This record gives sequence, C-alpha cells and structure tokens, in this order.
Amino acid sequence: MLTEWLGETSIVGLVLGGSFIAKLVLFILALMSALSWAVIIIKALQYFSIRKQDQKFYRLYLNESNLNQIKNISAEYPYSAFSFMFTATYKEAARMIQRIQRSSPDISESNSMLPHLSTQLQRVIEQSINERYSLIENRLNILATISSAAPFVGLFGTVLGIINSFQSIGTTGVTSLAAVAPGISEALVATAAGLLAAIPALMGYNYFRNQSRVLTNTMRNYGMELTNRFEWIVHGRLLGRE
Repeated sequence: MLTEWLGETSIVGLVLGGSFIAKLVLFILALMSALSWAVIIIKALQYFSIRKQDQKFYRLYLNESNLNQIKNISAEYPYSAFSFMFTATYKEAARMIQRIQRSSPDISESNSMLPHLSTQLQRVIEQSINERYSLIENRLNILATISSAAPFVGLFGTVLGIINSFQSIGTTGVTSLAAVAPGISEALVATAAGLLAAIPALMGYNYFRNQSRVLTNTMRNYGMELTNRFEWIVHGRLLGRE
C-alpha cells in the first residue's frame, strides 16, 4: 500500500518528483488551504460564541428591570453584540440625561428635547451595529481571496507543467502518449490542488456571509427594542416619575 502511494505514478510520487515550479505552486496552495481552514475554524467558534452569549444576555435583558444591574452584568458577555449595544446606549442615555437636566431644569423644556434624545440613541445604536458588523465580517475577505485566487494559481502550475511537457517532446523528439503522460499528470495535480483549496474557502465564505446577515438583522431588531425601552426610561426620569 505504501509503495502504491509513493510510486512514481502515484499522486505523491508525482509531487515529490516534480519540478521546482510545480513544488512551489503546490506549496503555495497548501499554505492557502491551511489559512482558509484556520479562518473557517476561527469564524465558526466566533459565531458560535456570539449567538450563545446573545441568547443568554437577551434572557437577562427581558427578565431584569433594573438597567444598572444589566449594565453591571453586561461585562460578563464580551462576545455578545447585544451586550455591546446595550452598554453603548446606556452610557449615551446617561450622558444625555445629565446634559438635559443641567441645561433645561424645566420639565416642559426637557420634554421638548425628547425627540432629539430618540434620534441620538438611534445614532448610537446604529454606530454600535456597524462596529459589531465590522468585527463579524473580519477575515472573510481572506476566504474570498483564496476562493478566487487558488484556482488560478493551480491553473498557472498546470500551464507551466504542460509547457514543460511539450518542451521535452521538442527536445527528445518522442511524441508517444507514454512519454508525455507523466508530465501532463504532474501538471493536472496543480489544478486539483487549486480546486481543493478554493472549494472549502468558497463554501465557508458563503456560509459566514449568510450568518453575518442573520446576525445583523438580529442586532437591528434588538436595537429597536433597545430604543423603545430607553426612551420610556429616560422620559420617566425627566418627568420625575422614577
């Protein structure tokens, strides 16, 4: 069995007995494949952590009425996008309440500033979503690049291998299929290696892009809930009800 894998006509034998350019192309494709799998594993763990902590934090958000308590516990969910959005919104709402109370102690004047408060909260939430979206999309460009470039790198190695085969035909004058078959087989290995590197990267890129859209839509839905809750809380505080 080992001799079959290491023989001159086997794939491993073709790789080991290939030219320097062929080995270099296969080495580059091996690095690209290893990099794509590393990104796939990292992103899979990241997305799993985000979804898991989002679910836990959302249950806390629904069951806990004290915003201060939620704020104190939010640090326990570093991967949660909901926790990040809540913290940013909480800080902005606290700053705006202090500014409004200092500049407009009259209740009627404070009430007239509530639409501006809503707009500001929405801007903070949108900024938080954009920041988390950038984190979610991070490294996906690597998968996109590998899925696009790997087939062409493999094709480059194939073309060079075929050129070498035809050059050997011109040099030796032997035109039989048995003479050129090993060189062509060696060249086609690069194409197969390019596809092996590109296909997982392309599948991973499409999957994670779809997951990022799902997570972004979830963040936007939560942002609307967050805006409504903070508007109600801030309105009550400015009117002296809390």
